[in-house]
Amino acid sequence: MIIADSTVLITLINIDEFEILKLFIEKVTITNEVYTEISIQPSTKKFIDKEIAKGFITVKPYKNRQLFKEINFILDAGEASSITLALEENLPLIIDEKKGRKFAKAKGVEVIGLVGILRYLYVEKILNHKRSKEIIDKLNHSDFRISQKLLEIILS
Repeated sequence: MIIADSTVLITLINIDEFEILKLFIEKVTITNEVYTEISIQPSTKKFIDKEIAKGFITVKPYKNRQLFKEINFILDAGEASSITLALEENLPLIIDEKKGRKFAKAKGVEVIGLVGILRYLYVEKILNHKRSKEIIDKLNHSDFRISQKLLEIILS
């Protein structure tokens, strides 16, 4: 099980590659705040609602309101709630925003981003070079950018 912030989920839905997350992990937990962020767009809300109904995604609230408030002073509500829940549950976190990743790591949360997930799937031979490159190309044609250096890391 892993906690997820909204960015990776929205990105994978938007490029029609959500299935790669299922190759990586059996279940994902999101907070109510992350669900709200994803639900802004009707198409992503519909998609996430289906994944919740299938049992792949679970929505779970955090308990420590004080910790959430402290983190939310620095980060947005989705990131703050995800980090709070990851700390409470002692679970890793999927997060891509630099500030959120840095904060989570400083608090002792194990983090992975989309590049790390792609690298893992490639190294474990779950995705071959051609398929990995296809996903990277889709990402590069979206709002998500992968630098040449990260591209080399994924495919090395």
